[in-house]
Amino acid sequence: MRHQFGLFLGASGVVLGLGTVLLCTNVLSRQVTVSWSYDYSDQPACSEKHPSDCIQEFQILDYTDPQNPKLLSKVPNPKNPANKVDNISNTFSYGPPFGLRTIVVVAVARDKNGELRTSNPYAARKDVEIRPRILAH
Repeated sequence: MRHQFGLFLGASGVVLGLGTVLLCTNVLSRQVTVSWSYDYSDQPACSEKHPSDCIQEFQILDYTDPQNPKLLSKVPNPKNPANKVDNISNTFSYGPPFGLRTIVVVAVARDKNGELRTSNPYAARKDVEIRPRILAH
């Protein structure tokens, strides 16, 4: 009986260790691509010429829990943006957690005083099902 208990603990340790390795190495994570458009007509990209009242960058957030949004990626402005720019995008690894996730893109702007402000997170959002790589079809 004692030998079986030891084997059980050993097997449990291997399973726990393997699970930890899978989570820590992102073996299960998925590649996610997020694409959007942005119109720079009213507010240009930040530059030496426009250090304020400008768009600094974009941020992609997991907004599944609005009280605790998680930054997934920062995306710089495209080169020389003017007017409406289509197909701004970024690809990154995601997961865990898995399941139905709310992904949002916010524009991060510098106001007239140079303070950072973000756009409404509900303006560009999508609910997506993200499954572990080994379970996805």
